[in-house]
Amino acid sequence: MSHSAARDRLAQHAARLAGAHGIEVIHAADPSGIAATLDLILRRDQQTVFLLAGDGTVQAFVDRLALLPAGVVQPRLLLLGGGRTNLTAGDLGGRGDVLPKLERALERWRDGVPFGVTVRQVLRIEQPKAPARHGFFLAAGLVDRAIRACHRHRSDGSGRLRQSDLGTACSLAALALPAMLGMREPPLDDLRVEVPGREMLAKPARWFIASTLQKRQGVLDPYARHGHGGVRFTAVAARGPSFWARLPWLITGRFTPAMDAERGYLSGRCDALGASGLSSYTLDGESFDVDPALPVTIRAGPRVHFLSL
Repeated sequence: MSHSAARDRLAQHAARLAGAHGIEVIHAADPSGIAATLDLILRRDQQTVFLLAGDGTVQAFVDRLALLPAGVVQPRLLLLGGGRTNLTAGDLGGRGDVLPKLERALERWRDGVPFGVTVRQVLRIEQPKAPARHGFFLAAGLVDRAIRACHRHRSDGSGRLRQSDLGTACSLAALALPAMLGMREPPLDDLRVEVPGREMLAKPARWFIASTLQKRQGVLDPYARHGHGGVRFTAVAARGPSFWARLPWLITGRFTPAMDAERGYLSGRCDALGASGLSSYTLDGESFDVDPALPVTIRAGPRVHFLSL
């Protein structure tokens, strides 16, 4: 169970519910605790794990799973969203109504009713001289800056408004409005994105995301339906009024013929792509700084098996 879940008492309620069904509960709030928990699960050869966690905790967990030697049997995970955004849990049906979903899952496990199984590949992010990282959603450029700004906004103070969705919206508006009005151009990487078989953007990308998640998150689905492969991606070099005018179409996946590489838009599916000039990115809500002088490869990585209700 993640630290975010424990903060709002969701973890305590879930622990009591699991205990009532005779299930052992382990709390892990940091990378070392997550690593120790997974080591324990593997030593016990446990095949089923219920994981109540936010995106960052899920990333740390699957990163450890993805680095296991070939032949090691991985546990199957039933994922329930315990963080703020829960993109991964949302993709797998585990976001919202967490306690009722947990209770149904526990009853199903108790009664021996089989679960459905959903397979997701993780993103594998590779750069020379650095260990590979694994997760489900990578953001760079303006999206990375926006996520980091939200994190700073929450951590630099206290109070319900600052920690709420409204507070997040206010911090995003403070970042976006000056750019929309042409008052301040944020410093960004000289980011070049190269997809095999696709035309390159003429200018550096300012907006870049990649994911192996498959389902629409509400109305948001910012990927074109072009190409094949396990990685969905969108890179945008467009700026100014035309970019902001097309933003509603972009974030809902309604790419028009005018949104092409020549005009600064590249989106679709692939098995792998490369990025150069990248100095930082956010992976499942966790921020990483990298060497912009070294190329980064993003590809579809190992498979993780998730249980579904």
